[in-house]
Amino acid sequence: MKIGVNAQFLQFPATGSGQYLTHLLEALSTIDQHNDYLLLGARPITKAAPAGYPYHSYPVPGPLAKNKNSEKVMWEQFTGPAAARKEHVDLLHIPYFAPPLIRRTPTVVTIHDVIPLRLPAYQPNSKIKAYMQLIARAAHHTDMIITVSQHAKQDMMDVLKLPAEHIHVIYEAAGEEYKPVTDPEQIAQARTRYGLGERYIFYLGGLDQRKNVPLLVQAFARLHAQSGDPELKLLIAGNPDKQKGPLFPDPRPVAAELGMTDKIVYRFVEEEDKPVLYSGASLFVFPSLYEGFGLDPLEAMSCGAPVVCSNRTSLPEVVGDAALSVDPEDIRALVDAMSSLLNDPAKRAELSARSLQQAQRFNWQKTAQETLAVYEEVI
Repeated sequence: MKIGVNAQFLQFPATGSGQYLTHLLEALSTIDQHNDYLLLGARPITKAAPAGYPYHSYPVPGPLAKNKNSEKVMWEQFTGPAAARKEHVDLLHIPYFAPPLIRRTPTVVTIHDVIPLRLPAYQPNSKIKAYMQLIARAAHHTDMIITVSQHAKQDMMDVLKLPAEHIHVIYEAAGEEYKPVTDPEQIAQARTRYGLGERYIFYLGGLDQRKNVPLLVQAFARLHAQSGDPELKLLIAGNPDKQKGPLFPDPRPVAAELGMTDKIVYRFVEEEDKPVLYSGASLFVFPSLYEGFGLDPLEAMSCGAPVVCSNRTSLPEVVGDAALSVDPEDIRALVDAMSSLLNDPAKRAELSARSLQQAQRFNWQKTAQETLAVYEEVI
């Protein structure tokens, strides 16, 4: 069987879809010695394809290539599927929400979530609304859909009106690089690089509206007043200056109003620093209002971090009983959960051990095996 893969997100390896594609391809290369894989994209990639898979670039011709949005839609709907047919693939896997309306080849699509269809703020203009209507309609023309949680599956059944048997739930996993870092010197160096002391709370996961970061800042201010620890800091991964507008509320004015400006660090976190920052954190906090899966708390648990997590949408599936789960809109509950862990080393150690056990339930080998089974079912 010759399997074509839409590899557009190899251009954006740090994104969730980029991480999913990279880890899936690496895992498939270790378990599947029978099928041939061909990666297809609109532009040449700057580094070698994962696991040495062949990669073919099919650029969008004409003036549409001068506009990134137009190029994206043209490639997803026409150029990419035509390239798959030209290469005589038996099946095309599109690893993000971009199915073609006209199906030329048996097609599997991974839809991580339908957040733009659930939350109006994520369709801020008419072009995005039209695009979402297009791909929502096209989802009915796929042979099979993979999604990453039972909650996301139910969302697709509700919003896209897809039948349950058309959707397979296959969980994601943290990469193998996410494991506890126990070297005190390595942890100390990371703290110094990021301007942190020995005690810090870590948040990573984006700054957009549903991530609920301003409320986290309010909760941290209350916690800081209760703790009496002048060294306690909050590390928020990301740069608020990078993305602005109603969809990206800036948490800094909230911090300034509460006198927390010098207690909160906003920094883009390098991929190679994530395991050590998870490992060195007093706790990891994730107050998101809406997730298709929840990879960030899973990465934190894989590093043995004690986790305080939202109890909404897909997150209970991911963290199980290995995190303190709270209503993400209840500031008092969030403060109480953080305080109970900070003030109880034994409870932190217990939760850390449970985190490691829970994280072992998810691995990319299993994800790849179940994905391959979907390919075989479709063919």
